[in-house]
Amino acid sequence: MTTIPKTKKIREYRQLSSKPTQIVLKKYYQNIYFQQSKGSYSKKYSDEEIKYFHNNLRMIECSIIKILKSELTGKTFLDLGCGEGWALNHFYNAGCKVMGVDYTSYGIKKFNKGMLNYFKQKSLDEFISNSFKNKIKYDIINMTNIIEHVLKPEKLLIAVKKILNNNSVLCITFPNDFSPLQSVLLKKKKISNEFWIAFPDHISYFNKKSFIKLSSRLGFKPLLFLADFPIDLFLLNDYSNYVNDSLKGKQAHFSRIDFVNLLCNLNITETLNLFLTLGKIGLGRNLTVFLKKK
Repeated sequence: MTTIPKTKKIREYRQLSSKPTQIVLKKYYQNIYFQQSKGSYSKKYSDEEIKYFHNNLRMIECSIIKILKSELTGKTFLDLGCGEGWALNHFYNAGCKVMGVDYTSYGIKKFNKGMLNYFKQKSLDEFISNSFKNKIKYDIINMTNIIEHVLKPEKLLIAVKKILNNNSVLCITFPNDFSPLQSVLLKKKKISNEFWIAFPDHISYFNKKSFIKLSSRLGFKPLLFLADFPIDLFLLNDYSNYVNDSLKGKQAHFSRIDFVNLLCNLNITETLNLFLTLGKIGLGRNLTVFLKKK
């Protein structure tokens, strides 16, 4: 039986009780995470998966336009922890002046090689510090599944705020952990443990309630929450419970993709409204929060 690491409360959110060092993390992300297809990263993607990435990014783009009340052409877009470069490529095609940063170029070389001209291989801290020193600010800053990986999320948010323009949007996607749905799954004994806790990948754990409290304390105003498909719903059904039977995980993943792609093909505006509503009630495997400086 796999031992689930323990967590402890850090003010509004939870963190691993025993955290890895910065040196261990740097080696892990440079040499293991991408190369061994950890997290959401894969050696290859189907056409439907790529369409799914694009549709989720369309909803994020539409949410930003909704907040800024303007098109994105000419806006500066910074993707911190740009990974394989999907968001970088999407917002480049939307007319933004883009820049991506990550520990390694492995993922972007493999999937979005055309974005290498807009990529810096640096630590996030170093890049942010250099931008601040050079008085460079951005209209849109994106962090997709990054904040749960860093040792000091509060320090990162404080630093990022310094390189946001006054009318800028900070877009942060994070796993929705210790969520109401996960509490129900534990209560109904559909799962036997907090399976979402992962060492050393995820150090901090957030949900809607905790992220509102954290970001508000640090001088941000949460404007919208956008959910992605709440794949944990499959765990309510014994016949589709991919935690108890890992062989069902791939089918749950592709069912999610087919459903979201279908909705977006039918009506992207109403699909966006649906996932914004799910975000309001904190139901989604990931949540994307859109923030402005207070």
